[in-house]
Amino acid sequence: MRCLQCGDPHPSDLGRQRYSCRACGAVYRAVPSAPRPVAGDPLVPYLPARMIRWIRDHDDRSPLDRETLARWYKEFDALIAKARTDEAVRAHVEEISEIPLDDLPAKPPAFSKVCAALHATCYDLALAQGRLGPSAAERLAHVRAWLAGPGRPATWTAARPSEPPAREHVEALLPLPDTFEAAQVRTFFTALFGMERGPSLTGVLDRFGPEQVESALRAYLRDGSRPLRERVLADLDAG
Repeated sequence: MRCLQCGDPHPSDLGRQRYSCRACGAVYRAVPSAPRPVAGDPLVPYLPARMIRWIRDHDDRSPLDRETLARWYKEFDALIAKARTDEAVRAHVEEISEIPLDDLPAKPPAFSKVCAALHATCYDLALAQGRLGPSAAERLAHVRAWLAGPGRPATWTAARPSEPPAREHVEALLPLPDTFEAAQVRTFFTALFGMERGPSLTGVLDRFGPEQVESALRAYLRDGSRPLRERVLADLDAG
């Protein structure tokens, strides 16, 4: 490497990619080479480029299931944390990351928390980001893409249907009460989505609003349809 000011080829390494010229005294930072492209890699929709490079460097061909993604995120987050105090690891991260290390979130949400926020909000990115904060935006987008694609079996839409609620119990939800008892929550979810667990009560109300929820409950009473469930599935199908 040559000095950026005088061209002397023997700089002193100051650490953190900073160098001092022994000839003229200039202090400068090495210009990192651009990380190799990952365009065309099948993981592109589901993971950031820096993680894809790291995975390919380890030749990890694990199936793209929930256990694998949870492990990848946990191990990569540990790598980023170590890079903040270990110069050798930092240099490696700077080789594979398209974003400077210091610009990466210091403590990104765990994969399980990202999934939980998406499940709770019916896979609405804006609402999920409101729960986790702006720094989670990239991770939310990638995990949602996975849930909409190869991770669909991990969504609550793929769960085994529950027993249908009694008609009188659904009728008792109209109009929506200010507070819900446990039995009413079960009726709410089974009438709207066909299962006892899945999104959160507040997530459904924030996503669709009380009027649309009440309309969907009336549709269920009228003909057994579940329009809100169909909307969630259509949104996932759209990617």
